[in-house]
Amino acid sequence: MTSEHHRRVLVVDDDVDIRGLLVTAFRMKNLHVDTATDGQEAIDLLRQHAYSVVILDLFMPVTDGFAVLDMIEHDGMQPVVLVVTGADRKTIEKLDARRIHGIVKKPFDVEELANVVAACADVRGMRGFETMAIALPILALLSSRM
Repeated sequence: MTSEHHRRVLVVDDDVDIRGLLVTAFRMKNLHVDTATDGQEAIDLLRQHAYSVVILDLFMPVTDGFAVLDMIEHDGMQPVVLVVTGADRKTIEKLDARRIHGIVKKPFDVEELANVVAACADVRGMRGFETMAIALPILALLSSRM
């Protein structure tokens, strides 16, 4: 991934308020942010750009987050995927840990999430996917505080 793309984040959520909060917070961390309002828009953007981090809601109109996860896996993409959801425990347990790097329950602290996303983007851009082991304890800390 080139240095010009390593701080590129995709926010996928049908809630305009959540998208707006995340875009503002991520841009304050000097991240390049694209947004999608549904899974199909996300799939189109993922096929056009290289993203270091994808923030993904599960339940959206047109195409859901599960289909986005399927496409990321099928196409061999390796962004850091953080699922941001208000889903119940049963739904969350269905998520395959091999396809995502963290789950952030709604409501969440926007500033904390922005810090984690910036750290993941930096680590992902520096040395590749295997270096995510450095960022995973940060994600665990964030998830435990939700």
